[in-house]
Amino acid sequence: MNEYAFTELGYFTEQQIEKIKQIMEGKSFMSWHITCSNCAGNCTLVVQTHDDAEPEEIRNFFLHCVLGSL
Repeated sequence: MNEYAFTELGYFTEQQIEKIKQIMEGKSFMSWHITCSNCAGNCTLVVQTHDDAEPEEIRNFFLHCVLGSL
C-alpha cells in the first residue's frame, strides 16, 4: 500500500483526523485508508491507497474528493 503524508497542510487534532476518516475511508476507486502520524498531539494527515498513479495525481485527487465532500 502506498502512503502519502500531507505535511503541507500543517497539523490536525486527532478529532479532525477522525472526521476526515469518517468521510473518506474506503471512498472512490482509490479506496482510501486514512491514518495519521501523531507527535505530541500534532497529527499529520496520512493517506494510503493501492493505486499506482503518480504521487502528485493521487494527492490532488484526494484533496479534490475531500473538498467535494464538504
